[in-house]
Amino acid sequence: MKIKILDCTLRDGGYINNWDFSSKEMYSILKALENSNIDIIECGYLNTQKGKSKNSTLFDSLNTIDLSLSKIETNAKKVVMINLGDYAVTLLKPKNETLIDGIRLAFHKKNLDIALREAKYIIELGYDLYFQPMVTKNYKDIEFLSMIEEINKLNPYAFYIVDSFGSMTLDEFNKYLVLSHNNLNTAISLGYHSHNNMQLAFSNAVSMCSANMQREIIIDASIYGIGRGAGNLNTELIADYLNSSFAENYNILPLLETIDEFLNSLMVKKPWGFSPAQYLSASFDCHPNYATYLINKNTKHIVGVRNILEKLPIEKRNSFDEKYIENLYMESIFEIKTEIKGFLEIPKDKRVLLVASGKSVNEYRERIENKAKNDSYLTIALNHKPSFFCDYYFFSNQKRFDEFNRSIHKDKIVITSNISTKMEIDIVLDFKKFTFVDKNLVTNVAIVVLNHLIAKRVSTVEIAGLDGYDILRYNNYNYSETSNSRDEKTLLKENNILEYSLKRLSKKILIEFVTPSIFENSIELKIIGIISAIYKPSRFEEKPLCIKKDISMIKRTFIQANKSNLLDKLVVSTDSEKIKNYCENENIPIVMMSESCLTGIDSIAEIAEHENYDLYVNIQGDEPVIDPISIDEIVDEFKKYGDKYIAYNLYKTIDDESEVKSPTIIKTIINEKDELMYMSRFPAPFNKSNEIAKYKKQICVYGFTKKALKVFISREKTLNEQYENIEILRFLDMGYKVKMRETFIDSIAVDISDSDERIKL
Repeated sequence: MKIKILDCTLRDGGYINNWDFSSKEMYSILKALENSNIDIIECGYLNTQKGKSKNSTLFDSLNTIDLSLSKIETNAKKVVMINLGDYAVTLLKPKNETLIDGIRLAFHKKNLDIALREAKYIIELGYDLYFQPMVTKNYKDIEFLSMIEEINKLNPYAFYIVDSFGSMTLDEFNKYLVLSHNNLNTAISLGYHSHNNMQLAFSNAVSMCSANMQREIIIDASIYGIGRGAGNLNTELIADYLNSSFAENYNILPLLETIDEFLNSLMVKKPWGFSPAQYLSASFDCHPNYATYLINKNTKHIVGVRNILEKLPIEKRNSFDEKYIENLYMESIFEIKTEIKGFLEIPKDKRVLLVASGKSVNEYRERIENKAKNDSYLTIALNHKPSFFCDYYFFSNQKRFDEFNRSIHKDKIVITSNISTKMEIDIVLDFKKFTFVDKNLVTNVAIVVLNHLIAKRVSTVEIAGLDGYDILRYNNYNYSETSNSRDEKTLLKENNILEYSLKRLSKKILIEFVTPSIFENSIELKIIGIISAIYKPSRFEEKPLCIKKDISMIKRTFIQANKSNLLDKLVVSTDSEKIKNYCENENIPIVMMSESCLTGIDSIAEIAEHENYDLYVNIQGDEPVIDPISIDEIVDEFKKYGDKYIAYNLYKTIDDESEVKSPTIIKTIINEKDELMYMSRFPAPFNKSNEIAKYKKQICVYGFTKKALKVFISREKTLNEQYENIEILRFLDMGYKVKMRETFIDSIAVDISDSDERIKL
């Protein structure tokens, strides 16, 4: 009996790093295998659609493989795998034209007839064929023997027992071993490819070596056991065993050096090896991706994973069906474990602060804690208990609830109906009701709570600790997480789902990030334009309804402002039923001001109470030729600086000397950072120098943040505001900064009945 080792590090190991092996890494591994005297080296996959031409062991062609192998001389046989259907065998060139010695053809039971035909074609090209029926346990004895009859006719180089799910017990393995050896032509090598879900790969391999069969046997393995899920048989272990038991001459040191130099770091980033979930996959004889899928949800105890896996019908277990397991998962999480009752009351005078569990909660603890201590905030922790006090602790995750609930008073706990508990919780929300965004299932706790807040008509929410998943971090949480089993692909998918969900929900609720988040810039800003139209100003009665060329002033202003592409909504605000009726007849969105609104900004603040936007752009109703560029300039400035400034405005250098002395023209004084220092109806600044003064005037398009509107209505007129009768001075008097931007677009306001002669309508 001749025993050979086939190393599949570069192929099975590719499931860990997406087959992204650099040329240097590939060379290093090939050199180590050569120096270790490994008999057969599997170089990777051939794949027509997904194969790459460099820095990958998922190859697009034999030419690419030859280019990689030409850099190293080796006595080992070199093979490559084809999953039936992934590579057209007609693209293969004859064996004597390539450095590849053999083709490993893997296939599922249902495709046996096709596999036999393609195998024959490969053999005719001169390759050593390794025939690999995946999930050998799927074959009944009679089917297995029937397949061997066909294999004997085909006469490949090797026939394999493939334990795809790592679930073969020693008795089961020995049964297939006996059936194969007693019925397979002795000239055909017998191979064993194992996965290690139940940690039986080594014992089965030892049993095969001890069987003393009069044929060549091939044992597949990978360095460090690298492979998806539970991984494979370790090359270094089986090689050492053969050295000691069969006087083989494998050199173990190069394999250990490869582990130290390359695989150890990869193991940290995306670990493989035994896990309870992989064991459960094997115990149910199902595809390991099912358990991985459930574990990556990070919401289920291992008992929950088992309960779902046992519901998989036999016919679904062999091949991974993500849609099917997702449906089983949804059925499980929507099962009502605790009776729905109560509701989470959100006082109208409170701002809501959500504290998610990202790393930034620790890094910005003082900032978050100061808000949490403020009586104006209602603070809700999400699926964890931070180090500072919160008003409520919201749990939608059974694992997190079980971990933290013992240290929280039950009156402070809010759970969803999917949580199982013996505690008497007063508030239990319907989990199913709050886990969808546009019909897409999203179970992340932040999204669940945001959906609930939207249902409660909360307009604004602040979020801390919603950092997003960092694939380079071992732990993405502000507490010690003991089960970091989720892989890079899953983390990126979760980030994409969260980004999409936050974008959609931000159209219904204003989301403000308290700590840095990868989602902060992805949420689209919402901008509303508000045209102020007062019916009876002192200087020109019925000004908004003044008709020129069959179009009223207010309608023309609306048409001009509506040309801005940066406004999500445009409305007219008025105190007049007459203007209201006119706008409704013209299909112009209209909002009525209450009698309590003393200023235009008061009316905008009133709108902000039920219209949730990031920026409120105030447009004067008496500027029928307003250039939409002015609006865009205000919005652009806000997008650049955000909440750094409370309000935004424009200014322009005065060209007409008469405007300097006009009390209707507001003069602005700004600093070198384009921040407002003062506004006056008087010529300002006073010029005592010999230089010709350059005066600047205000352009009456304003941008107000939600905070600005709350600040404005929080007190009566300030002193300078009263003196100048300029509303924006209230912010300066209260110590807030207003950002100005120079514009070259002028504005013309209709203040007296004949001034419309200046306007070319």
